[in-house]
Amino acid sequence: MQLGNDGGGGGSFIEAARREQIVAAAITAIAAEGFAGASFVRIAKRASISPGLITYHFKTKDALIRAVLDRIGSRLDTAMEGGPEPVSSYPDALRRILTGHTLHCVHHPDDMAARSEIIMAATSPAIRREIAERGEEGRAELVAFLAEGQREGEFRAFDPHVFAGALLAAMQAVPKELSLRPADAGEDYTRELADLFVTAATGGAVTAVRTEDDA
Repeated sequence: MQLGNDGGGGGSFIEAARREQIVAAAITAIAAEGFAGASFVRIAKRASISPGLITYHFKTKDALIRAVLDRIGSRLDTAMEGGPEPVSSYPDALRRILTGHTLHCVHHPDDMAARSEIIMAATSPAIRREIAERGEEGRAELVAFLAEGQREGEFRAFDPHVFAGALLAAMQAVPKELSLRPADAGEDYTRELADLFVTAATGGAVTAVRTEDDA
């Protein structure tokens, strides 16, 4: 789901590239300086452009924040798809969701820090409402996925709402958990978390997925 876009989308390739540059600078600024500290002036400095150019592409801060959340959400969705290979089973899809999310946190910490800052900040009522709606939609999709896996006989019997709540809480905690571990522990943590939830969903032992580093 993408948040409503009121930032004057479309235009030429150059305009689109400039918007992407501004969004990337905004993510970096929000992650580093917090939501309140990421003014158009500071974002512009990081993008090496004038603040007026941000206003030209994004009429309001809400418009820019929507673009930031859309960018981060799109990247997370792509990561959780787990690559171009066909999904082999519901447990495989669940593993991809967890692995993709966690590795995105490992490799793109600014995305997750900026997203957390926006969610926790005193943003406008419209942004807060849209974030809540986006969260509800994501939770509903996860519950439906788990229930479908049960109907297909690939997940054991459990309350999909309870499982989804636990899974989402664990995913939300990933950035903080990673911050408490050595920088090179991300792969092991990712594997352990995925094994934990796939085992919980299937009720059986999970064979660890080997990586090139394990070979």
